[in-house]
Amino acid sequence: MIALRAAVALLLCAAGARGGDAGWNPSDLWNWHTPRDPRISPDGRRVMYLDEWNDRATDAVCANLVLVTIDGKQSRRLTDAPWRDRSPRWSPDGSRIAWISGRGGIHVMAVDSAQESVIDGAPLAIAWSADGQSIAFTARTAAAAPAWATPDILPWLAPPSHRRTALFTASLSGSKPRAVSGPDFDAAGAPVWMHDGKSILIASSDGAIYQIRLDGGSARRLTSGTDRCEDPLPSPDGSKIAWISADSALRSYSVRTLNVMNADGRREKRLAGTLDRDPVDPHWSSDSRTIYFLADDAGATYVYASRNDSTVRQVTHGAERLRGFTLADNGRAAAVRTTAHAVELVSFPADMPPPTATALAAPMASMFAAREVSAPEEVHFESAGKSIQAWIVRPPHFDAARKYPLLLDIADNPRRMFGPEFSLAAQIFAAHGWVVLRVNPRGTPGYGEEFGRLLPTRYPGDDADDLLAAVDSVVAKGGIDSTRIAVRGGLLAAWLLGHTDRFAAVVARRPIVDFALAGPRAAPWMGAFPWDDPGQYTKHSPLYFASNWKTPTLVLASAGDPQAEEFYQALEERKVKASLVRIPDWSKPSAQVLELETTLKWLSQ
Repeated sequence: MIALRAAVALLLCAAGARGGDAGWNPSDLWNWHTPRDPRISPDGRRVMYLDEWNDRATDAVCANLVLVTIDGKQSRRLTDAPWRDRSPRWSPDGSRIAWISGRGGIHVMAVDSAQESVIDGAPLAIAWSADGQSIAFTARTAAAAPAWATPDILPWLAPPSHRRTALFTASLSGSKPRAVSGPDFDAAGAPVWMHDGKSILIASSDGAIYQIRLDGGSARRLTSGTDRCEDPLPSPDGSKIAWISADSALRSYSVRTLNVMNADGRREKRLAGTLDRDPVDPHWSSDSRTIYFLADDAGATYVYASRNDSTVRQVTHGAERLRGFTLADNGRAAAVRTTAHAVELVSFPADMPPPTATALAAPMASMFAAREVSAPEEVHFESAGKSIQAWIVRPPHFDAARKYPLLLDIADNPRRMFGPEFSLAAQIFAAHGWVVLRVNPRGTPGYGEEFGRLLPTRYPGDDADDLLAAVDSVVAKGGIDSTRIAVRGGLLAAWLLGHTDRFAAVVARRPIVDFALAGPRAAPWMGAFPWDDPGQYTKHSPLYFASNWKTPTLVLASAGDPQAEEFYQALEERKVKASLVRIPDWSKPSAQVLELETTLKWLSQ
């Protein structure tokens, strides 16, 4: 570790000698702004989005509404204070917007006059009626006290772990919201109105799509089978309903599918069945013939279009990540785009290939201009007969003739796909002298169902083999000191600690080290494991291999995290150099800053 510290210090001095660029640092999180949840107006002339930022005074993530014209030339903030607005939605005629306000309730604003009204409540998701006169929303309801509990017992009675989510409607005329779902219905996800205004579509916690009539609250199940269904979406002409489903079986991974049925629930059919990727953010075209959606594929995100005949075509082709796809009646679309050098809100015509995007908002443009960005480099290597993709972020002015420390950065809590997008964490590590390696091993989403299911019984294990093969591949390319390699991750970082001594340092972020302790909800793939006797560690637990531990390890724990505490105690018992840092609330911006600062200091000691 002393050699590691000296090497990193030397690299930092060399970077400072180049002058000019202060480099990326954890404190940049306090100045970071991210556009989120864009919504294009029905006529395609304006886009509303959330500007998300971190407030140092309250140590909270805040978000405010911004409205921008479709050419990006005019912009105005609709809210501007340290609270967190969310779920902005246009009225069908585009004259008003509704959103869930951080001040409480549902706020409705006339866009031109800025006149505002409030619907009281604690909503989870909202939707406009087709006539623009009502809003549907979901909210959790208080559980009724059991009949057996007498008044003297009630103060000591623990609340149930699950509270039912009910569906409500509220008229903009000012009447009190009313519940429209039955006492046993438990909603999941956002509601959506049928165009006749007589019923609402919504997914249930039982995994089915239901139609709830407003004249009596009766819930009619529309989808059949056992798949878990979500995101119902009626076509503009009211004849069909699209939705997304996933296999409900316990598997390491299952591809979600795009489906369509008649409005009465008959003739279910799968769309885009040949794509083998996960669709998100589906939107019907105004003629009800095409559904546009996003899907991740091999490190990037693309817009796809599926016709009613199940054919599918790729609309966009850029090396970028897209989120929050939204579509207007005229075929104009908007989304948040992240590339190697920008995080921005863009607009483009979805129905005119190849589309050319227009930047509407780039809140971090000045910081990007002032800092040197190291673009991720795509690499491929072989592991167990499979071609595995990875991305390398090198320090600025990388010199292959020198030797740099390598950080294997793992995304396994939850598992996610790396790509060419800008990552502030990766840029911070690179600016501090590290070559950052980010791998998409077997089991990663975005490569199809077969690739995602390659971990039926050896997880962790097969994916860890991929990570080690990636390290070998990068070291072979040159410029890496093989004695100064570190790893940062969750379960996989703890697993690697007991299976190899090639790392100079380990950073374990909230590691799951005992599946029995984690409980059945910790991971859906746990049903595939061959369990040992109750109370014993299985061969899939990192603690099973504790006798092999040697590498200095930093454990980053949540408050009241028995997994991390158990891991740290096992490290101390084996006299492995280790430190435990408890982070009280990971949702706070200060926690993210603390994590990055602590990691950098541990790696450079």
